[in-house]
Amino acid sequence: MGTQWWTGHQLAELAERLVPGSVARADEVAAYLKPESLVETMRALRDSEEGDFVYLANLCAADYWTRFEVVYHIMSLEKNHLAVAKVEVFDRENPVVPSVVPVWYGAWMQECEAYDLFGIRFEGHPKLYRIFLWDGFPGWPLRKDWLSMPGGLQPGLNEFSGTARREPPPVRVVE
Repeated sequence: MGTQWWTGHQLAELAERLVPGSVARADEVAAYLKPESLVETMRALRDSEEGDFVYLANLCAADYWTRFEVVYHIMSLEKNHLAVAKVEVFDRENPVVPSVVPVWYGAWMQECEAYDLFGIRFEGHPKLYRIFLWDGFPGWPLRKDWLSMPGGLQPGLNEFSGTARREPPPVRVVE
């Protein structure tokens, strides 16, 4: 039997039983958890016999213009099931989410990646830093508004951002 994917409703039901008031909403894909109880809820999902979500398979972020989402793919290796939890962040100027490094140590680099590319800070992270881009890099390149941000497009970065327009080379006719 293959991996069993939990629906967002299934994960939300378990999360709500383990930590009452921890779920903001759910859909078919994910349970949306409240940031103020995120660490407690993730720890409960990890430690519960029913969930046994001991492995953080992936942590990433998405920008929807009006909000960011931090996405957590969590897995039970023993029970072979996988679920998706999300946290929404509505403050574009200062996006902050609690760090889940105390729950899964493997979140360390994944949170650094989300910080580096989206500018989402993870409160309580042991040492949050840029891992792909250099200190002083202008902005957060995976944000939808990156090129319109102050410093978003600078000399030398037009090639990097994929926005440069080049004329095709002239066609040379040989007779």
